[in-house]
Amino acid sequence: MLDIKLRRRLETMTRIPTIPYVISQVLAAVDNENLSASALAKMIERDQTLTMRVLTVANSPFYGFSRRISTIDLAIVILGLNTIKEIVMSLAIQKFFTNVGKTLFDVKGFWKYSVLCGAAGRVLARKMEYKLAGEAFVAGLVHDIGILILIQYFASDFAEIRKKQRNNGMTFVEAENAVLHCTHADIGAWLARKWKLPENIEQAVLFHHLDYVEAKLIHTRMQRKKKNSDEDFDQPLTIIVALSEWFAAQMGFKSWACEDLRQSNLFLADDLIEEMSDHDLLSPDSVIEVIKQEIQDEYLKASTLNEMINKQVPLYK
Repeated sequence: MLDIKLRRRLETMTRIPTIPYVISQVLAAVDNENLSASALAKMIERDQTLTMRVLTVANSPFYGFSRRISTIDLAIVILGLNTIKEIVMSLAIQKFFTNVGKTLFDVKGFWKYSVLCGAAGRVLARKMEYKLAGEAFVAGLVHDIGILILIQYFASDFAEIRKKQRNNGMTFVEAENAVLHCTHADIGAWLARKWKLPENIEQAVLFHHLDYVEAKLIHTRMQRKKKNSDEDFDQPLTIIVALSEWFAAQMGFKSWACEDLRQSNLFLADDLIEEMSDHDLLSPDSVIEVIKQEIQDEYLKASTLNEMINKQVPLYK
């Protein structure tokens, strides 16, 4: 859980980017099955930047439509809600990446890692029959955003975390707990709540580095505070996010964590990977390699899309 002293520091800070109100509304509305395309279009049209990005993507060679898409209503129908959600979330978090200095952290590499996790989330959502593939992409994209808060606003603490990793052979999460008495997951969940992201995403951010017993205990405490103690502990999105990070590490996208020998725990990830391998009829590793290839293909598509979304507002200085 978020350390009390750290929470106070976070809540007194005024520089942490917020999601514009319109973007927050759109993000919440995308998963509403009863919302019409015209109603969603009216929301989007209230934000000039968002409107421009949606139309830019719809008219790009990536989709290759024969006629120009000039209205948001038509763009929504053509692009689909998953793509709209990706555009919205990419715009919402770009301020974080823009403000991180290159000398402090490999922000470009971390952005690629985040997009890879989003792509992996979408692939795994399909395989696990999780209906909200767009939500899985967003959760993968933002699940480690707490790290960017650490780097930008708690630079001395981040330096101490790195030092403990080097000197004591700790994983990134172990070093965070030693220095902060909490982790980037706690910080990221705080931000997700502040941004009013869906509760599924907030919980995926919070729980993805815990084991099942720890996560269930924290979940139970949270539900008691809400007087909702009978709610089931069902975490498919957390599983998807944790597996996304596992695949990112296996595919060489997680070098920023400086975990050469030891890896931070990920929610049920190792158990599920072992189960996948055990049930593979071809060979113990072939199912993993097939998923990696599918994630790589999805990552290339997502990278192309994100380049179009952000091409007029560069992510990196």
